[in-house]
Amino acid sequence: MLCGPAAAAREKYPANFSIDDLNAAVFSARRLPDRRHFRLVECLGCGMIYSSPACDPAVLARLYETSAVTYERQEGQIYDSYAPVLDRALPGLARRGTFLEIGGGRGFMLRYGHERGFPHLVEVEPSADAERRFVPPAPGARFLRGVFTRDTLPAGSASLACFFQMLDHVPSPCAFLRDVCTCLEPGGAAVCVTHNTRAFSARVLGERSPIFDVEHTYLFHPDNLGRLFQKAGFVGVETFAVANNYSLGYWMHLAPLPGVLKRAGTALLGRSGLANRRVKLYAGNFAVIARKPLSPPASAEDYLGHGNRNAA
Repeated sequence: MLCGPAAAAREKYPANFSIDDLNAAVFSARRLPDRRHFRLVECLGCGMIYSSPACDPAVLARLYETSAVTYERQEGQIYDSYAPVLDRALPGLARRGTFLEIGGGRGFMLRYGHERGFPHLVEVEPSADAERRFVPPAPGARFLRGVFTRDTLPAGSASLACFFQMLDHVPSPCAFLRDVCTCLEPGGAAVCVTHNTRAFSARVLGERSPIFDVEHTYLFHPDNLGRLFQKAGFVGVETFAVANNYSLGYWMHLAPLPGVLKRAGTALLGRSGLANRRVKLYAGNFAVIARKPLSPPASAEDYLGHGNRNAA
């Protein structure tokens, strides 16, 4: 956490689920939002929102290992939403060597790395179902099943590491970001997309917002996450709002509506022929692009002096 484990916090929402909710179906990516969550508290210093207590990391790893890939029909829409974010990171790269994605399901975003000239492509993902469904976009593309750590890849071996809508799932975001920084080569970039707790939708919906979910251990806004990247050793941190390019049918799937209204809306879109029409919306996500320094700082404190260019 940005302010440390002893930082003062206030309860934001009490827990509203039972232990029976901890199963592989609930921890499968992009499932239907159901508004179940652990007790959520907000740090009074940085505003980070997190589960307290949270799921045990060992239990969490087992749940993600047995989770299912259920969103193959939406992969094209997700790709079209995140490819422009990756495009924004490319010009500052020192070189294009290994393209690494962490927590990306069956690795469909690796196609981006192949099409942009990265010779080495690696997906790191704990789901056994995702590994079974993995289709390499190029010869030599690798799927490494497991939870990402600093030992997953050799230090300094990746040119670009990306992780979309997964940082809020990890039990220790700062430790995770430090491990990502370790695996990057000097001048390499990390690219992250996650939910924004200060987005208009989150403020209006409150506890009904789908970002407050039993899967989400930590939630961020651009300022505190930018500072967390700096604390983890990154420089040149940039944050900006992200538009999602989804079909009306998928937007209906994600909408925080009662089940009866969601089913009626889905049926209406199907009858009207509008379900597959794409609509680009700024629905409350933001991106972070951050760089590993070309040379190590004189001390750990030197990392924290670099500015955060917040364009969100």
